[in-house]
Amino acid sequence: MSTYPLSTSPRWLLGIGSLLLALLFGGLAFNGFKARDTVWSLQTAQQGEVQALALHSARQGLEKQARLLARTLSASPDTLRLVRQADRTIRAGAQWHGPRMTRIRQQLTQSLTPTWTAMQAHGARQLQLYWGDAGVVLLRMQDLDAFGDAVADRRPLLYKALSQGQTVSGLDIGHHSAGNRAIVPIRASSSLESEVIGALEVGFDILPDLTELGDQLNAGLGLLVNRAELEEVLWARPVGIQLKGLGNWLLDTQSAPQILQWAEQQSLPAPEAGQALRMLESDGRSFLLNQIPLHDVRAEYSPGRLPMAVALVWRDITPTLREQQQAERHVLLKWGLAWLIAEALLLMLVFMLHRRGIVQRLHQSRSTQQERARRRLLERGQKITSLLPGMVYQLKRSEDGRYNFLYASEGCRELYGVSPERLVDNSAIAFAAVYDPDLPSLRAAIDRSAATLGSGTTRYRIKHPNNGLIWVEVRAYAERLRDGSVLWHGFIADITPLMSATLALRDSESRFRSMVSNLPGVVYRRGVDTERTFSYLSDGIERLTGYPASDFMAPAMRQYSSLIHPDDRAGLEDDAADTLERTYRLINARGETLWVQENRRALRDSDGQLQWYDGFIGDVTARALAQREAHERESYVRLLIANVIDAIIIINQRGLIETFNHAAERTFGYSEEEVLGRNLSILMPEPHRAAHDGYLEDYEKRGEGRSLEQNRELQAVRRNGEVFIIELRVSEISHRGERKFIGLVRDITERKRVDRMKSEFVSIVSHELRTPLTSISGALGLILGGALGEVPPAMGQMLGIAQQNSQRLGLLIDDLLDMEKLVAGQMNIQLQSQSLAPLLEDALQSNQAYAEQLGVRIELGEQAAATVNVDAHRLQQVLANLLSNAAKFSPAGAVVSLSSQRRGDQIRVSVDDAGPGVPLGFRQRIFQKFSQADSSDTRQKGGTGLGLAISKELIEHMNGCIGFDSELGQGACFWFELPVQEPG
Repeated sequence: MSTYPLSTSPRWLLGIGSLLLALLFGGLAFNGFKARDTVWSLQTAQQGEVQALALHSARQGLEKQARLLARTLSASPDTLRLVRQADRTIRAGAQWHGPRMTRIRQQLTQSLTPTWTAMQAHGARQLQLYWGDAGVVLLRMQDLDAFGDAVADRRPLLYKALSQGQTVSGLDIGHHSAGNRAIVPIRASSSLESEVIGALEVGFDILPDLTELGDQLNAGLGLLVNRAELEEVLWARPVGIQLKGLGNWLLDTQSAPQILQWAEQQSLPAPEAGQALRMLESDGRSFLLNQIPLHDVRAEYSPGRLPMAVALVWRDITPTLREQQQAERHVLLKWGLAWLIAEALLLMLVFMLHRRGIVQRLHQSRSTQQERARRRLLERGQKITSLLPGMVYQLKRSEDGRYNFLYASEGCRELYGVSPERLVDNSAIAFAAVYDPDLPSLRAAIDRSAATLGSGTTRYRIKHPNNGLIWVEVRAYAERLRDGSVLWHGFIADITPLMSATLALRDSESRFRSMVSNLPGVVYRRGVDTERTFSYLSDGIERLTGYPASDFMAPAMRQYSSLIHPDDRAGLEDDAADTLERTYRLINARGETLWVQENRRALRDSDGQLQWYDGFIGDVTARALAQREAHERESYVRLLIANVIDAIIIINQRGLIETFNHAAERTFGYSEEEVLGRNLSILMPEPHRAAHDGYLEDYEKRGEGRSLEQNRELQAVRRNGEVFIIELRVSEISHRGERKFIGLVRDITERKRVDRMKSEFVSIVSHELRTPLTSISGALGLILGGALGEVPPAMGQMLGIAQQNSQRLGLLIDDLLDMEKLVAGQMNIQLQSQSLAPLLEDALQSNQAYAEQLGVRIELGEQAAATVNVDAHRLQQVLANLLSNAAKFSPAGAVVSLSSQRRGDQIRVSVDDAGPGVPLGFRQRIFQKFSQADSSDTRQKGGTGLGLAISKELIEHMNGCIGFDSELGQGACFWFELPVQEPG
């Protein structure tokens, strides 16, 4: 004993031990108190998060309804057709208040009224259609008289849908109200690459009815709105209760009156503070108030922006708070008793150590270590279970069917309102608290778990002594013990807020199903499994196919694919595209064949995983039949074009080849596959190849072409590089709203060769005849002039006829020589800038005498002042040809008019006669050499048939063009156009 005086002193051991135990248990009590307080803070925070989740879930439910309705309505064939019709009408220059737009809006209103009425009955507040990038309102179903205003610049959500072509949704503020909005873009065609021409918007309130939502959440609710944010956009002044101390915030609505008392006391948190929790008192009750900010879509672009609205949720937590306070007192009492017990044990330990010596001390040391380890394990287990928001338990069922709780954590107070000790003593309390209708299903779940063992989960309701019915979820692991009994290790949690939100969503879905059943088509939701099982089908399926929706729902007695026409099934293999639009045939219950159009969109979760497909199926039989008829008509025209003898080439307004028939393949040496989609310039030699796109641009700017509806001779190039001459006639058409140009091409290489041989022959003959003919004409003139004496009358008459015919022959030879020079490019033309009016007056005076011989008078008509760059002598030659022809073919007493009119940067000179007009069969070759309407014209009217051909060449050498307009029996108007020379 004397070896260890200090260690064996009872007083020293008692003093040090008491101090250590006091410190230890004081620290444990303090940690237990802090842990309980931490659990309380976590529980209140978790309750606030659950309330925020439920509130956001309710708001998102409205948003999802709006998205689905917007997608469904935007896929309606009638809506798409009328919006696209409105787009074309507006682009054509129609007025917003004009009759055409009024008719379109009336049709849209009539089409959407049944749906809008059903939507209003389910809480919808807005249904609007927009047009154009500026978001001009095409139709407001909630205010039919308000349209034509552009709102995209003040509506970021609408601007995003129109500019990016995506479906968008969220909280937004419109001119009429604020709430959940969904906007779907509408494109110019069914192609996703087509232009966005407008959008469809569906709107609901910010939150569902607060009274109903408050009943579901077992809490009071209030909604504050930011007056400054609303006044920026709303047309009308926002309405609400101005609460004391809240500045620009208005109380829009509330489900319970406590918020007015707290506002009067200025106890509410500042809405600018964001999400906040606060304990408040009212009428002797304690409430936990949760402030939840609701940001609109503008917060995405301005993160520091104040929320558009703030939701306040408060719940009576008086019983829970009292239990918390009682639990804190229990913790202090428990550790106090533990300290007293430890002190008693310490006294016993000191006594035993004093008596038994060193051996006993060693033994006591090992016992102390084991005790400390056990306490640490106990403390850890208690800390873990105390932090869990529920009850951890061990439940044992004996072979005789009796149940006993071996362990229950403190969470049983919140679930059953009893202490763990009492529940362990009497397990019947837990079963007695189960809601009677749920008791059979609970017992069945326990029996299944006992039979199968392993993990299991079930949900049921219990009767809480203070909170009424609450939902709980049980997760447990079952194992069989050696004595045959079953032991469950499990956890029970309160899931009332989650189940309330789930039930609310089910009610919302039920209302939605009722609404979509009235849509003119089939709305569906299909899974992604291999069986393509439908999870939802609207009642429209029976109207479309004659079979009820239940036939296609799992377990399906009829597959939807079995109704698809056999010829269409192979082409309808499903693909992985998120967006799909396809048209196919169905055979309904009556054996009739229908054409339907299916629009489908994929829905993915936040991780990008495919969840299901939403779609709409509409009857498009009438449209499909019309399209088939149009296709057959187009195929007929294509076949006709492909087999025409002349080469036909069709290009678009960018100059790209779209049609190249068989005759064109033979003419140019290319196959159709080689040239389709390529520029027409590949068929042209330089410099026309480089200038071709410039011709099209000039035509776009001027709106008219010099070569349209006229036969022109041009050079072309074959595939082998050979350049040859073609005759081209171009016409303009409009096909499916796009401008096209049809070119009729003839290879005139052989004809040109023959013409060249004929010209050479005529040139040789003309030169050989001109010299002797001049001598003959001069000799006859001398004889008739009396140079050889007086000529007898009979001889004089014959000589006069000979001289007149020799002069006519001389004029013919002059025309032939002029034509030869023009064709050979040897005609000397001196272009000078001069006024046009004097030239026309000279032509009238020079040809008036010839016209009077025929009993015809030439008059000047409308004159436009202009300066032209021409050869005056050759222009007089052209005017003489046109005026003499007009006089020859006009009846006696008629008037021939010579006039000029300004046409842009051209001036047109017109010669109008009162003759019989140009025959239809002669119009194509009227400007060719030696061309006359019939063989009798030469005898009746005179002429060689070269005048118009020479006139055409001369005008083109002066950078102009020539043509005519004529109707049979109503005369003809021959004209030519020349470029105007601007002053300076």
